[in-house]
Amino acid sequence: MDMNQYLAMFIDESNDHLQSLNEKMLELESNPTDLGIVQVIFRSAHTLKGMAATMGFEDLAALTHQMENVLDLVRNEKLAMQEFIFDTLFKGLDALESMVQDITQGGEGKADVTAIVEALQAIVRGEIPSSTPAATASAVVAPSAASAVSSKAVELDEFQQSVIEQSLSAGHQALYMEVSIREDCQLKAVRAYMVFDLLERYGDVIKSEPSTQDIEQDKFERSFSLYYVTQKDAAELEPMVTSISEIESVKVTMLDASSLKEMVSSKEPQSIAAPVIEAAPAATTATAVKAETAAPAPAAKAAATKAPAPAPSRTIRVDIDRLDVLMNLFSELLIDRVRLEQLASEVKVPALTDTVEHMGRVSSDLQNIVLKLRMVPVDTVFNRFPRMVRDLAKSLDKKLDLIITGAETELDRTVIDEIGDPLVHLLRNSVDHGIESVAKRVAAGKNETGTVKLSAFHSGNHVFIEIEDDGNGIDREIILKKALKNGVVSQEVANTMKDEEVYQLLFAPGFSTAEVISDISGRGVGLDVVKSKITSLGGHVTVSSELGKGTKFSVQLPLTLSIISAMLIRVGSEKYAIPLTSIVETGIIKAKQVRDLHGSQLIPYRDTHIPLLSLSRVFEVPDFDEREEEETEIVVIRKGDKLAAIAVENFIGQNEIVLKSLGSYLPETMGISGATILGDGQVALIIDPNAFIK
Repeated sequence: MDMNQYLAMFIDESNDHLQSLNEKMLELESNPTDLGIVQVIFRSAHTLKGMAATMGFEDLAALTHQMENVLDLVRNEKLAMQEFIFDTLFKGLDALESMVQDITQGGEGKADVTAIVEALQAIVRGEIPSSTPAATASAVVAPSAASAVSSKAVELDEFQQSVIEQSLSAGHQALYMEVSIREDCQLKAVRAYMVFDLLERYGDVIKSEPSTQDIEQDKFERSFSLYYVTQKDAAELEPMVTSISEIESVKVTMLDASSLKEMVSSKEPQSIAAPVIEAAPAATTATAVKAETAAPAPAAKAAATKAPAPAPSRTIRVDIDRLDVLMNLFSELLIDRVRLEQLASEVKVPALTDTVEHMGRVSSDLQNIVLKLRMVPVDTVFNRFPRMVRDLAKSLDKKLDLIITGAETELDRTVIDEIGDPLVHLLRNSVDHGIESVAKRVAAGKNETGTVKLSAFHSGNHVFIEIEDDGNGIDREIILKKALKNGVVSQEVANTMKDEEVYQLLFAPGFSTAEVISDISGRGVGLDVVKSKITSLGGHVTVSSELGKGTKFSVQLPLTLSIISAMLIRVGSEKYAIPLTSIVETGIIKAKQVRDLHGSQLIPYRDTHIPLLSLSRVFEVPDFDEREEEETEIVVIRKGDKLAAIAVENFIGQNEIVLKSLGSYLPETMGISGATILGDGQVALIIDPNAFIK
C-alpha cells in the first residue's frame, strides 16, 4: 500500500494532536490531580502513536509509546505528576514536533531521543531524581505497577481486576473479546490498531494479549484478545468491529462478578457460562442478552463515565490556491454585478430590475461564504504561545501570567501563516527584556508575578495585535547611548528625537540592549526581522512605553480581503471609498462650529471635541475647499477608542467594492490602502482611516 497519499493528512492531524497535547499538558500542570485531563492526553498520544506506526515512522511511534507508558500509570493512579515528569513529557513533545517538522520537509522523522526515552523509562520504574521536590513522596510507581508494565502474562493484576469489578458495580458492561484477522491481510497491525481505536471511543481496554506494544510492532499471529469496559451494548459493538476491513470474526463474552473471578482463576474464558456473542462479517447480527444491573453507583475514577462518541468530521481541507482563484473570479463577478445594477437603474425595465435585484441578493450570500472561507481565527497562532511563555519563564526563573483576549478575531489565511514568527520574537522580547526578575519586582513594589497581555481586535479593514507587559518599560537614554555607540544616529539627531522615534531604533538591524548573549535574546536579531516581515505583509508596528510601568507593541495588519463594504464619497472631482467597519456615523457640521487650536481644527462631538481632517487638503484635491462652505458633510471614523472626523463634499452611497492593491504604482501612500473599480468603470481610491488617527 502506498502511504504517500496519506502523508499530507498525517502531517495535518499530527500537528493538531501535538497542539492539543501541549494545551492539555499546561492544563494538567495547573491541576495535576485531574484524571479527566490525563485521559484526554492519553487518548491523543495513543492516536498519534498509531498514526505514526501505520505510516512507518518508527522513531516517532516509539517515543510516543514511552510517553504513553508514563501517562498510563498516571491515569491508573499509580503515579502522581511531579515537576520532573512534566519537564520530561514536555521535552518529549518538543522532540515529536521536531520529528513531524522533519517529515513535513521531506525527511524520515528520525531523531536521537535516547536521553528522553531513558528518562521516561526511569519514571516508569519509579526512579525519580532525588533533586525532585516530591521524590520522597509516596506517589511513585508502586511495585505492582512496575511488574504490571513488564509482565506479559495473560492474567489480570489486582488493580486491573479491581477496575473491572468497580465498573460492574457502577452498571457498566465488562467484556472479554477475541478478534481474528483474515489470513490474507497484509497489514494486520493496522487492522488491530483500527479495532483498538474504535473500542476506545466507547470505553477502556483494560488488558490485551498480546500486549498493545507487540500488536503495534506486528509481533502477533492472526488473533488477539482483550478485557474491555464500556457502557455500550455488546450487540452494538460487535457489528461495528466486524465492519472493519479484513476482520474475520469477533467473539464477545459478557462478564459478571462471578464469571470474572472464574476467568481469572481458570484462564479459560471459553468455559464460562456467561452469555456469548459470536459473529462473522457475513452473519446477521444476533440479539444481545442483557444482564440486569443494579441502580448506578458512583463510578471509580479509573472507570469514569464515557463521553458520547464523536460525531463524524464535517470539515475538509482545501488548497489555499483554489480559494485564491475563487476569490478572484468572484471579484470580477461583483464588478459586473455593480455595472448591471447601474444599467438597470438607467433603463428602468421592471423585469430586468427584478432579475438584477435577485442576483444581488444571491451574490451577497455567496460573497459572505467566499469571504469566510479564507478567514481563520488568530487562535490558530495564539494557542502555541502559552507553552512557549511557560518554558521561557521557567528558564529565566521568572513568574508571569499570559492573558490572551480576542483570539476569535479572524484574519486572512495568508497573513495567519506569516505572522507567527514575528509574534514569537515580540513575546520573547517582552518576557526577557520587559518583565523583571522576582526580586526586582518585589523591590519596586510590584506583584512578583508579571503579566503579559496578548490581544487582537478589528479596526476598519485592519487587524491590530497588541503585546503589552507590566515590566520596567523602555529607558530611552539606554537606547540612545547604545545607538550612538553603534553609529546608528548622530548626537544632533538624538537630541531632537521624540520617544516614539527612539523606540523605533529597537528595530534597526543588529540593534540590541542586552548585556549578556543568551539563547533567548541578545544576539542582535529579532526585532529587525519582526519589522521587515510585518512590512512585507502590508502592515506596521509601533511601540509605546512608560518607564517603570511597562511596554506595548502594536502590530497593524491588513485583512487582505478582496471584497469589503464601503461608503463612497466625492471630494471635488475625485471619488473615494471608506470601509464601513471604520465609520461610526455621518453628519453635517456648520462652519461656525469649527474651532482652530494650535494649527489643528476641532469640532464638538457628543460631550467632547474631536479632530477635523480635510481630505481636499491631505490629497490636494482641486475644485473643493470646505472652508468656503457654510455647512460641510463629515464622516466620523474610529480606531480603537479614538475618534476623528473627515470632511467630504457629498455622499454617493454604500456599496460592495473589490479591493485592488496599488502595487508599485503608489507604494506606501499615506492614507490610501488600495483602489477599486466602480460600476461605471471609474477608479476610486480606498481610504485607510487608521492612518489619520495617531
